[in-house]
Amino acid sequence: MVWEWRVGGSLEAGRTERTGGRGAALGDAAGWIRARPTLVRGLLAGPGAILAGLATMAMMPLWLPPGAAGVNDMALPIVLTPLLWAVPFFYAVLARDLVRATVVLSAVTVVQTAVVLLSLA
Repeated sequence: MVWEWRVGGSLEAGRTERTGGRGAALGDAAGWIRARPTLVRGLLAGPGAILAGLATMAMMPLWLPPGAAGVNDMALPIVLTPLLWAVPFFYAVLARDLVRATVVLSAVTVVQTAVVLLSLA
């Protein structure tokens, strides 16, 4: 039930019908993101960038060759952690389209975390 102001200043209860299923939910999420750009940008640049950087760091040993000494796949992700954090941070801060930035950073984090979890199983 949604309360709406009617012409004449009266407050009345009304029903809103949603159609479209998943598309309506995605539209609602995009509207929520566009309505709160400072909050979303802060969440993307803060915890979102850290999670994306850590997911990338955790996945690097899966595709990075071990090198001659056999430790490059473990040492390089640790050394590159500031860069792995800086890329999603600056993307989140400088992105013009926050909806796209949210989708990209979320997808990168989820896919990389899923690959790491599958490799551990």
